Amino acid sequence: MGGAWFFPIFLAVLGLLPVTESRASDAFGYIGNAARLPSGTTIVDARPEQACLRRTVRGARCLPAADFLGPHGRLASFREIYWLLGTAGLSEKAPVLVVGDDPSGRDFVAGMLYLCGQFRVSILTVPVSAGAGLSQDQMGQGIGRGMTRHPIYQGAVRENRIVLRGELAQELAAAHPPLVLDGRNEDEYWGERIRAMRGGHLPGAQSLPMVKVRAQIASGIVQIPPRGGLVAYGDSPFESVAYFTLLRAGAGADARVLPDGWSDWANHPGLPLDSVAYPDAFPAHVARLPDGRTDSDLLAFFAILAVLSAGFFYLGKRSR
Repeated sequence: MGGAWFFPIFLAVLGLLPVTESRASDAFGYIGNAARLPSGTTIVDARPEQACLRRTVRGARCLPAADFLGPHGRLASFREIYWLLGTAGLSEKAPVLVVGDDPSGRDFVAGMLYLCGQFRVSILTVPVSAGAGLSQDQMGQGIGRGMTRHPIYQGAVRENRIVLRGELAQELAAAHPPLVLDGRNEDEYWGERIRAMRGGHLPGAQSLPMVKVRAQIASGIVQIPPRGGLVAYGDSPFESVAYFTLLRAGAGADARVLPDGWSDWANHPGLPLDSVAYPDAFPAHVARLPDGRTDSDLLAFFAILAVLSAGFFYLGKRSR
């Protein structure tokens, strides 16, 4: 054997491990070939319904990412999601293969199925638009959702993979807080771009953008701190769950997810932040003039001038 054992251990210490299908959780992982799936696997297409109904893996269930979200991109309740999964014809006991074109949409749907307690969730990395790596006779029309549940979905939520806002606030205030990974772009991490009431990042969070992790996984080496219990978040529920899936299923990381994401945290003034920033006092549509004034300043000036003119006119009439 010689020193053959040393190199993998050295990589593990650095957090630089080659990404293979065997590293992913037995119940949750990426695959590059759909031909080796166990019998009875249910195919789920995460693309918009019309694209799925038109052409997908034959017999795939159409389950778009948007179906899991309510107004303003908020995550639906698990009760509502379980009804959704039942109308899509899913059983929690069956292995599922999630396919799609957009990696984030595909990963979000896969992550939601995993968190809802699906027995096994595999994620096909070959896009459907590229044939999903299958023969032409394996492609066909998808199946839309029904009006009622059949069967009734009875999965058990994987609560150990979810951390809620209040729970994470307590953990971050403890003596040994978890390591938090921020999957947003660096300009959002530093508060240079703000999509919520405040900008910045969670206390102690490390920046590891989603796009960077995807590139590392594609290269076969991913740089994730070698610690268990990581907490992952993006800006929204959609981004947070997709990022969690990328880390857990794609890189095999022992991760949890803050499902409501950064915007929910930042919109609660009592919660702490690092690199805190606030939106510009002037709305984006207000133009600044060269001398530092804005077009709103000019409008206010002319409004005051009009009021004064009307007053003088009225007083002039009364003095006659």
